[in-house]
Amino acid sequence: MRRVALSFVALLFLLVAADAQAGRPRYADPRELGPYGVGHRVYELNDAARDDRYLRTEVWYPTEIGAEGDSTFYDFQFFGLGLVSPVSIEEAAVANSLGCPLIVFSHGSGGVSFQSTPLMEMLASHGFVVVSPNHTGNTANDVLGGTSTPFYVTAENRPRDVSFLIDWMLARNLDPEDEFYLKLNPNRIGVTGHSFGGFTALVAASGYHVPAQGIDVEADPRVKAIAPIAPASDLISDDDLLSIDVPILLLSAELDDTTPIVTNTTRPWELLTTRPFYRVDINEAQHLAFANACDIAVALLDFGVSETNVARLVPGYFETCGPGALPIEIPRRITNFYVTAFFKKHLLGDVRYDEFLQPDYAEANEPGIVYMRKDHVE
Repeated sequence: MRRVALSFVALLFLLVAADAQAGRPRYADPRELGPYGVGHRVYELNDAARDDRYLRTEVWYPTEIGAEGDSTFYDFQFFGLGLVSPVSIEEAAVANSLGCPLIVFSHGSGGVSFQSTPLMEMLASHGFVVVSPNHTGNTANDVLGGTSTPFYVTAENRPRDVSFLIDWMLARNLDPEDEFYLKLNPNRIGVTGHSFGGFTALVAASGYHVPAQGIDVEADPRVKAIAPIAPASDLISDDDLLSIDVPILLLSAELDDTTPIVTNTTRPWELLTTRPFYRVDINEAQHLAFANACDIAVALLDFGVSETNVARLVPGYFETCGPGALPIEIPRRITNFYVTAFFKKHLLGDVRYDEFLQPDYAEANEPGIVYMRKDHVE
């Protein structure tokens, strides 16, 4: 009984102190890395409620500037290959901040949890805690090992993975022995993701119902804002999309032939008229421009993998990373900037970030995008 009382008191304290952020101002320029350092940890998790479903999960979080330690190595999990982060410090201490927003990131089909590390690091530097799982049965290693699960199994597992990770992080938030004790605000939770992960972000707010397949996934009411990136939204019914009642930022690529704008951006954009909705279409960008595809390809090439085989391992490699492709730094910067500004406004409630979400700002500063915005209409 005493433990329950302590948890309740802790929760009240968290809600009251949610904006403390260790005495630092919350505002920071979303065009640049934020006022925090970045830490990273990897966890091996099992969801007991789903037959001990295994989820290798990565967490990025704010640290104090100047935290010491080894640079994070994002492990490909084969041949010792990986990427060394220029920003993140492995297992650095969590910053002394209260009430941080929580973001869950969902990777694309056949992807990996670290597929968009620049975005994860950007958000953590601005005071967000970011959690990203390997969706077991739908990862790069599953594709290579022949262990991929059928589509409808994966489509149901993904949003349940998101809810499980929210449960896990909020339980840590109320555990006095945990490094994330009181570090999170349970009322400030968002979801973002790329491609099939964009589908997952939408479903976290809409639910997913396919009676013919026996799928009945409800929206997670704790999710307060979503940022789908090149989402596979054509998999979701109109009725489910129309049930979304949280702010949305949707990013798309003009030359995307995997989740084309005409079928995956235009429909939700036209359907949803009763909640804040922001849309960023990046000119000349490809589907994989939102991921670490080019960084991963370079690591493979440096290891001696032929360009032909790199193209097999990284579908879309030539279109995204080859000569004549839009330099990857451009869509990366645009994505980091808009996702950060969006979540700062809609999870922290800081209206100062609305400056960056105006059509006038995009017209003056972002000639490489088509930007649209709908405000809430009762």
